[in-house]
Amino acid sequence: MISKIALLSLLLLSIASNADTASDIKQVVLDNLKYIQAEDIENSMATMHSQSPSYMATEEMLQQLLPIYDLKYEILKYSYIGEDDEYAYAKVLQKTSKISGPAFQTNKLEALQVFKKENGVWKLWTQANLSILFN
Repeated sequence: MISKIALLSLLLLSIASNADTASDIKQVVLDNLKYIQAEDIENSMATMHSQSPSYMATEEMLQQLLPIYDLKYEILKYSYIGEDDEYAYAKVLQKTSKISGPAFQTNKLEALQVFKKENGVWKLWTQANLSILFN
């Protein structure tokens, strides 16, 4: 009987932990887009893990893109996938449309995003683009 209670307690703690992770990484996604929308490179990069293999390329891309374009970013769909010992995963459908700037095609990007903790806080690690549809 005690082992069943202990097992149930562990299961409930695991479910609560996953719910916290899901909420935490969704907030990272929302914060990242909020800062990009505001053209705030410093805070946008703060949502990304400093050791990410994509960190420098992302920062350089933002420094080139943001002065030229004014874009609108929307999260159309967010699905928490899960986590393992080191990473958490979410699938995101994001729409990007031009407000002003040179020629740009509105698009919907579906991506699998990977998150990793840095100093106890979930940060964006990398993403794999699954599909992109142009309007």
